Amino acid sequence: MTAWAGLALGAAFGALLQLSGASSHTKITDALRLKDWTIIKLILAAIGVGLLGVHLLDAFGAAHMKVKDLYLPGVVIAGAIFGVGFALTGYCPGTALAAAAEGKPDAWLTIAGGLFGALAFAFLVPELEGALFALGRFGGITLHGSLGVPGLALALPLSLACLWLAMRLPEPRRNL
Repeated sequence: MTAWAGLALGAAFGALLQLSGASSHTKITDALRLKDWTIIKLILAAIGVGLLGVHLLDAFGAAHMKVKDLYLPGVVIAGAIFGVGFALTGYCPGTALAAAAEGKPDAWLTIAGGLFGALAFAFLVPELEGALFALGRFGGITLHGSLGVPGLALALPLSLACLWLAMRLPEPRRNL
């Protein structure tokens, strides 16, 4: 893939985020409160398309999936930090960038917080590596590998389930 193709795909993704309302703090907060399903439908559709697309690329040799080692304490800690930040700001990294491009000042605070967290992590890793990284390392675990089936055999039904659910969730109510 060329840099131009990457730029075009990134621009298309950003446009979809903006057009779907995913760069709106209110819309994201309403999704977290299960009041508006638009963002959840977008996420399900992205997972469905991405899951199948990556596995098809891998099956045809156009991509090579390398699974990182499962490090359970890191997943739990990072998930908690991400979840708290997402709930407090109403943005995830991608939606914060889209909102910042729209000129929303609160998005810049989210981006600054993310960059500060990444910098703090980079400085803390050498200190924490021995103590924390020794716990809960499980290697490169995948669901299909654990079940002993090809990745595409799980990706196809899971992808279809995500896309089906995205289509079945209710449309947002329009205030008339």
